[in-house]
Amino acid sequence: MKQFTLALVLLFSVLAIAQEEKKPEIFPFKRPELLVGKTVKIRPLTDEEIKVQKGYHNFYKDKYNIHTYHEIGFETSDPKSLENRVFKVVSSDPNYTVKLTLEAEDGEVIYYRLLKGYPDYYYFEVEGGLDFPNDFYCDYFEYGYDKGNKNILKWAAFYNIEVHLGTGAMTGQELAVGLSFEMKSPADYGLTIIFDNGEKIELPQEPLIYREKDGKKHAHLELEKESDKKLFSEHRITTVIFGKEKSQWGSDFTPHEGERARGIIKCGLDTIEERMAQN
Repeated sequence: MKQFTLALVLLFSVLAIAQEEKKPEIFPFKRPELLVGKTVKIRPLTDEEIKVQKGYHNFYKDKYNIHTYHEIGFETSDPKSLENRVFKVVSSDPNYTVKLTLEAEDGEVIYYRLLKGYPDYYYFEVEGGLDFPNDFYCDYFEYGYDKGNKNILKWAAFYNIEVHLGTGAMTGQELAVGLSFEMKSPADYGLTIIFDNGEKIELPQEPLIYREKDGKKHAHLELEKESDKKLFSEHRITTVIFGKEKSQWGSDFTPHEGERARGIIKCGLDTIEERMAQN
C-alpha cells in the first residue's frame, strides 16, 4: 500500500512538473554583460521567423562584425549552422558591450551583436536563466525626466502597452503608475486584463478612445488599489481585451512581453514607495 501511495505521489509530481509553464527568457536589454559566463543554447527559429528573417541575424566570424557567420543574406546566417548549438559566453567588449564572444564546445569562437532595441533578434536560451539586479527593468523607462523626489515623469512603451510613472492625473495621487493600452477594436467601452494566474480585472464601462492618427482605440488605467498593484507587480499579463472579443492583433501577450510589463510596473511602484518614504 505504501509503495502504491509513493507511486501516486511520484506520478503527480511528474505531471505537475510537466504542466509547469516554462519561465520566460529575459532579454538583457541594456545589460548584455549579464550573459557573460553563462551557457546558452541557440533556440530553433519559428516558422514565422524563417519566413520573415530567413535565418539568424547578427552572428559573425570576426570580432569586428564584418563577416557574417555562414552568410545566406545581409547579416543573416544559415539556420542549420546555429540551430540548437551550445556556446559559452566568455566575454563582452568593455568599449562595445553589445559585442559578445561565444565559444563552442569544440573550441570554435564566433561573435554576436546584441541590439537593445531588437528583442526579435535575441535567440538565446540561457542555462539556469539570467541573474539580474532588482533595478533591471527600470532601464526600460527611457523617456521623460527624473529630477528627484516627486518631480518625475517617465514612461516605457512596447508592443501595445505604455507604462507611465508620474503624477496621478486620473486618480489625483501624488505619484502613480499608469497604463495605456492600444489596439484596433470596434468596441467603444470595456477593458479586461487577464493574468497568468487566471485572475482578471474587468472594467465593462471603461471608455475606449479612438485616435485618428493611428486608427486605434486607447484605454487608460492608473493603479490605485493595493490589490491591483500586487496583481500587476507579481503576475504577468497574458491577455488584454477591448469590449467583449479578443483582437486578432494586440490582445495576446507572449510570456516575455508579459514579464517585461510586470517588471516595469514593479519598478514604477517600487520607485513611488522609495520617493514617498523620503518625505
